[in-house]
Amino acid sequence: MNHLLIRASLPAAALMILAPALMAQRAVELPPRDRTLNVQLEDVYAVGAFDGADWETFGEIRQVAFDGEGNLHVLDVQTSRMVVVDPTGRFVRMWGQAGEGPGEWRNAAGAAVFRDGTVAIADMGHGAVQLFDWEGSYLGAAPLRDGGMVRVGQLQPDPRGGALFNGGGSTMMSMSFDGSGPPPELPPGRPIERIRLGDDPRKELFHQAWQAPRPEAGEMNAGGVRVRMVFEPRTFEPALHTAVLADGGLAVVDSSAWVVKILDADGREVRRLTRAIAPTPVTDRIRQGEIERQLAELESGEGPRMRIVTNDGGGAREMPREQVNQLMRDRIRNRGFYPEIAVTRRMASGWEGLLWLERARVNPDEPGPIDVFTAEGTYRGTIAPDGPRIPDAFGPDGLVAYIERGELDVPRVVVKRLSEGVR
Repeated sequence: MNHLLIRASLPAAALMILAPALMAQRAVELPPRDRTLNVQLEDVYAVGAFDGADWETFGEIRQVAFDGEGNLHVLDVQTSRMVVVDPTGRFVRMWGQAGEGPGEWRNAAGAAVFRDGTVAIADMGHGAVQLFDWEGSYLGAAPLRDGGMVRVGQLQPDPRGGALFNGGGSTMMSMSFDGSGPPPELPPGRPIERIRLGDDPRKELFHQAWQAPRPEAGEMNAGGVRVRMVFEPRTFEPALHTAVLADGGLAVVDSSAWVVKILDADGREVRRLTRAIAPTPVTDRIRQGEIERQLAELESGEGPRMRIVTNDGGGAREMPREQVNQLMRDRIRNRGFYPEIAVTRRMASGWEGLLWLERARVNPDEPGPIDVFTAEGTYRGTIAPDGPRIPDAFGPDGLVAYIERGELDVPRVVVKRLSEGVR
């Protein structure tokens, strides 16, 4: 049994194509010129310490989310636990453990927290979404696996409850095959799934996002091990961004242009929001600078990671880190480039429905301006690059959370409160 586990931020791609059936959908053009939006943040609390109590000593914070009462849920994948604190930062509970049984985690890739406190954990090892009540008691599971493949993107709960969305954002993928044939086929394009929970758990295609045509799959070779990259995107291919809406629909960005597709709860496109902001053409200077930046990021231990486990009949063996790094170096040098840098870097939805969209800069390390608008197309303004960033989680009453690194590189979560008008 050969097992290939690939974890990376996979910028997926899309072409700006308008099918005739979509031309009739209502288009809303937002103002082309930025209007400065001043946003104030009030400090509320911070959790995470080097020598604190056991519950606030975090290993790797994968995700944070608020429930409807303002409690913060912190997923620590290094210790396989969920930590919950109240709206003032006081410890409430801690639950979760690694293991093989129902309700135990083998490889937690992400989490979604519903407004009633129900928690969904995407477990790569079990190939399922595991569901827990607000106290951490196991409720059941919904499938993630398709044959030999499990793919987990950004998980977002339907605010109405009963379902969550899987797709977009940073992607984790696990592919298993017996070596007698090719690896499992990936679904065409970039599917966004809705996972229904409850008595009849199942997943279904909610929307098929656009994807740019790609070259033939290539191979990487290091230390006698060949890895065939069946889904390799080019550098700067526009990523797939999604943000859940209050009515159970989604906002979707899947092209390099400033275009936001608004989908209703049935996955039908009902509106397109646009701004006259063009993508940046990729020059030779930009190409070389990005290759050097990615190589430096790899050597420093940051950036996308890949883990490769093989089994030739004598037991599972993980490829040594240096071999993997050599594969990654070759990948960076030979990956190819998309002809332009997409306008959008990241998108999220606030607790009360506002959309936040960060625009990209040529240097990915530099923050970009953030446009704030409604799903109906009302433009509120743009936050300057030196202003507040898009939070890692939005909560009720203006609460927002940021995952940071404190003194001695200790993981922590800082909670603040947004000013009125941008919640």
